[in-house]
Amino acid sequence: MLKNALLKKTMLKSVAAVAVLSMPCFASAPVELVYKFATDKPMAIEMVQEMTQDQNVQGQSMQTSSVTTTRVKTKRVKLNEDGSVLINNTTESIKFTMSAPGMDMSYDSTNPADESKLSDPTIASIAGLAGMKVQLLIAGDGTVLDVPNIGELKAKIDAMTDPAAKAGASAMADKSSIIANNEMNYKLMPSEAVEVGDEWSREFIIPFAMGSMTMNFDLTLDAVKSGIASISIDGTMSMAPIENQGVTITMTSALVEGSIKFNIEEGTMDLMDMTTTMEMTGSMAAMPDPILTMTMTQKVKSTRLAD
Repeated sequence: MLKNALLKKTMLKSVAAVAVLSMPCFASAPVELVYKFATDKPMAIEMVQEMTQDQNVQGQSMQTSSVTTTRVKTKRVKLNEDGSVLINNTTESIKFTMSAPGMDMSYDSTNPADESKLSDPTIASIAGLAGMKVQLLIAGDGTVLDVPNIGELKAKIDAMTDPAAKAGASAMADKSSIIANNEMNYKLMPSEAVEVGDEWSREFIIPFAMGSMTMNFDLTLDAVKSGIASISIDGTMSMAPIENQGVTITMTSALVEGSIKFNIEEGTMDLMDMTTTMEMTGSMAAMPDPILTMTMTQKVKSTRLAD
C-alpha cells in the first residue's frame, strides 16, 4: 500500500510538471517602438478634433463648439547619414463646423459647392490651411531638429485676411510651436525596448502667444497582440497665470486621458485617441469672485487610413 501511495504521488508530480511545461507563455518579449518612414509608402492620417467650451461671464452662460476634420499625408523626402529623416506633412483636406452664440458656420474643402462660402474672411482663412505643407527634420529619437520651410508657412499665415483666424493660426507659423506640437507625437515612444506593464514618462512644453503650457504624460504598454502595441496615457497640464487687460486667467485643473495603437513592424501610429478636460477662471484685483469660469473639453482622434 505504501508503495502504491508513493507511486501515485510521483505520478501526480509528473503530471503537474508536464502541465506546467505545456502552459502557454504569457510573458511578452521586449519590443522596440520606433517610428519608421518608408520612402515608397506615404502614410495618410485622418484627425478629428472636437472641442466644447462652456463659459460663464458675470452670470451669463454661453457654449461654443467645433468639429474639425483634417486629412494629412506624411511622406519621407530624405534619409540622412546621421539617421535623421526629412518628411513632408501635407494637409490634403479640411472640414469644419463651428457653433457659437450668433454664429454658425461650416466648410468642406472637398465639396465644390462650398467655394461660395469663401467670401467670408473667417472661412477663407481657415480654408487656406488646406494644401499647407510642413517640412520636419526629425532625429532618430523623435527630436524635431528643424522646420526647413518655416518661411513659406509664415507667408501663408500672413496672407490671412481675418484677424481672429490669423491669430488662431499663428502657432502654425511659429517654429518653436511647430516643433513642440510635433514632438508630442514623434517623441511619445520610449527610448528603449519595453515589455508589457512597463511605464515611461514624457514632458512637453508648448509655447503660445501669451506664455507656455507644460504637459506631463505617463504612458504604459498594456498589451502586444498581432504586432500591435496597446498603450495607455494619463496626464496633466499646467500653465502659469496669464495677465491680459487687467484680467488674470488661471488654469485650475487639466487632465488628459488617451490610448495609442502602435504598429511595431511598420513603425506607425495606427490610432491615437486623447481627451483633455480643462477648467479655468478669470479674475480682477478689484473683485472678490471670478468674473469668468470656463470648462473646455477637447477630443482628438488620429487614425491611420488604409493604403
